[in-house]
Amino acid sequence: MTQAPGISGPASPVERREPLGQVRLYIAGSTPNSLRAQQSVRDATDAMKDAAMRLSIEVIDVFKGPKKAITDGILVTPTLIAQYSGKRVMMVGDLSDAASLRSVLDACAQASEETGATMSQPDEEVCP
Repeated sequence: MTQAPGISGPASPVERREPLGQVRLYIAGSTPNSLRAQQSVRDATDAMKDAAMRLSIEVIDVFKGPKKAITDGILVTPTLIAQYSGKRVMMVGDLSDAASLRSVLDACAQASEETGATMSQPDEEVCP
């Protein structure tokens, strides 16, 4: 697991409200698409302001943590998984569709505040 520059791990409980929406971004090292995906997530969370504080964003390099990728069924990178309200939403690609990415992250942040979502065995939805 690596931490993308500018995408920090979860803040301490004092700095943010519990519970957190769980988001995982799977990347393949520093490939161009992986770097674009990280920048897209960074830009989207910057635009979210306080809502982003309710998200726990984990960046996982499949070269360094292949077991986690296999466990989550990751076949291609970059892939973003957001868990909320019993749903598991996957977005595949460089995440350059800012509106779709923002929609997923907003929904995850909103639902996490209401329900306390975690990365369990939810229904799955795939976003192109």
